Amino acid sequence: MLIMQKPNDELATMDFRVLRFLRILLQTGSVTRTAELLEISQPAASRILARIRDLTGDPLLIRTQAGYQLTDHALSLQEPVLEAIHATEAVFLPPKFDSAHSSRRFRIAGTDYAAACIIGPLVDRLARVAPNVRVDVSPLVPDSFSAIQDGEIDFVFYAGLKVKGDLIVKKLFTDRYVLLMREGHPLYEHAAQKGFLEPPDITPYRQIEFSYPTVDRLRADTVMRATSNGDPAMLSVPFFTSMPFHVANSDVVAAVPSRLGVQLSSFSSIVSVPFRSGAEFPYYLLWHERGQFNPAIHWFMDEVVKTVTPQDSA
Repeated sequence: MLIMQKPNDELATMDFRVLRFLRILLQTGSVTRTAELLEISQPAASRILARIRDLTGDPLLIRTQAGYQLTDHALSLQEPVLEAIHATEAVFLPPKFDSAHSSRRFRIAGTDYAAACIIGPLVDRLARVAPNVRVDVSPLVPDSFSAIQDGEIDFVFYAGLKVKGDLIVKKLFTDRYVLLMREGHPLYEHAAQKGFLEPPDITPYRQIEFSYPTVDRLRADTVMRATSNGDPAMLSVPFFTSMPFHVANSDVVAAVPSRLGVQLSSFSSIVSVPFRSGAEFPYYLLWHERGQFNPAIHWFMDEVVKTVTPQDSA
């Protein structure tokens, strides 16, 4: 039993220098040259070789008429030793992320606001700098916050800070509201004269509210209400991008974030006007602290920031 246990005891005290020595020895076939490359003394090299011989049960180098030569077993160790060194480096060296060649899939939860205003331009950017990276978007729902805790998604785009768990928060920008209405709406001329609209201006008209997810349920965005306890809108929908279909052929009005309002009014028969509701909201990128030292997570976060910064500073 003692003889069988000895190799395990020896391996438990072996350090990385032994692997490096063995790799160079197998490349050079010379103890002297190995000692020179490692900048150690000849006696130290001899001691390491003796230890490896004891562990492997093989002399590794033998004297022949042509000089020292590697044994068959030594030659068979070349690939395993290289793999062992790479595996050890993978454990202890800082992880790297090669975006240009990576095929990683980033999983994101967000509303259609995030999809239109951030993820769309982001994917265009990634197509140039990381063509093999994939982005999967799932709807932002209350369960998204437990999903990011459990590692099922990587990021959440969110407009609130009341989140649970060990999440890291990065502010991306602050957005305001505009009102969407059809072309020729009775309020449009009033808005043109005044330069903006306020909640009391739209009270006589039917309104559509956006319902957004929190950590536990959907809540109505009450930004259009003239008072905090004002009447609810005639319709509440969880999709900002459905607003044009509701307002295009009626006198219904809807408040949407300005970044999205600019996009929606550019390709449909609706217009957007400034809305002074006294409300604005910061928008955040959230990820779990388990990814704080993950270079892929930091790279993606940086790409998001680069995507939104030019527009925010304009």
